[in-house]
Amino acid sequence: MRTLILGDIHISNKDASLRVAQEECLKKIYDKEKPDEVIQLGDFLDFRKPSPEALLSAKSIIDHWQKKSQVIILRGNHCASTKADDGVTALSVFDRYVTIITHTLFDHKTQRAFIPHYENEERIKEDLSSVPKGYTVFGHFGYYGCLNSVGDHDFNINISSFRNNTVLGHIHRYTERSFKYKGEEKNIIILGTPY
Repeated sequence: MRTLILGDIHISNKDASLRVAQEECLKKIYDKEKPDEVIQLGDFLDFRKPSPEALLSAKSIIDHWQKKSQVIILRGNHCASTKADDGVTALSVFDRYVTIITHTLFDHKTQRAFIPHYENEERIKEDLSSVPKGYTVFGHFGYYGCLNSVGDHDFNINISSFRNNTVLGHIHRYTERSFKYKGEEKNIIILGTPY
């Protein structure tokens, strides 16, 4: 199975020319890769209360992807309606077309764990500690030492909290980090943005 994994997209709320460029870029990447599935790691939208135009762009992209691929989108901090960690998101309007991950989900069939953004770091740490051995984690958060787009760290999750290979959104720069868990080499990959 061929999987396309995309980091933070932040579909523009106000800039129409940027939205058009984002749509074209994402469709072009998809058409080039021809994946069986798309996993988008959160912050698909740029604002907690997206404009109708941003939602229409999101629908256009989702429609393009879902014709031939399974699509999974995690809730990022920009997609959450509030900071309440309740899972409420404007992305829910698309959940009859694609899978929207609003709360932590363990997919035992594919051996994957999906951990969306939570303001409460303890929740993320608990979820990381619950991931079964051999699963791959897909999430929208950072760890202590990785810098966000404004140059500081906004998570205090220690690298020792990770036990599995992990692919993350939220941090906008591509980063790879290796670590050992019980003598096994593991990796964290932060994708950044696709453009």
